Amino acid sequence: MSEDPQCRDETSEWESSEPRLDAGPDDTLVVDVEGFEGPLDLLLALARTQKVDLAKISVLALAQQYLDFIAEARRLRLEVAADYLVMAAWLAYLKSKLLLPAEPSDEGEPSGAELAALLAFRLKRLDAMREVSAQMMTRKRLGRCL
Repeated sequence: MSEDPQCRDETSEWESSEPRLDAGPDDTLVVDVEGFEGPLDLLLALARTQKVDLAKISVLALAQQYLDFIAEARRLRLEVAADYLVMAAWLAYLKSKLLLPAEPSDEGEPSGAELAALLAFRLKRLDAMREVSAQMMTRKRLGRCL
């Protein structure tokens, strides 16, 4: 009897929380813009900790590189592309908050620090969901593995 691939005790590359050292251009979106060159998730982490100057990062160049990556990597899982889209959208939003002058009547708007904390919370929640989904996928399934 052949083993169902969904029942194996393996996790896919995108499910592991550790960054891969051997990740190539097919696996990772590497951006090359003025002020930064490297993986998009590293740029987001540096932006969250304010270790990269977002004022020097071109959102247009970032968006173009993202679109090129998606056009070349249609065979990737939809979840991976969605994760990169979320990261790129947050970077664009954080930069827009940096560039636009603050309105004095922004009583309901969260501050930059609050947005960064919210982003960190959402990324932790995403990691937790990935971990739980990986655990669920390794369990035996009625009708398939039993």
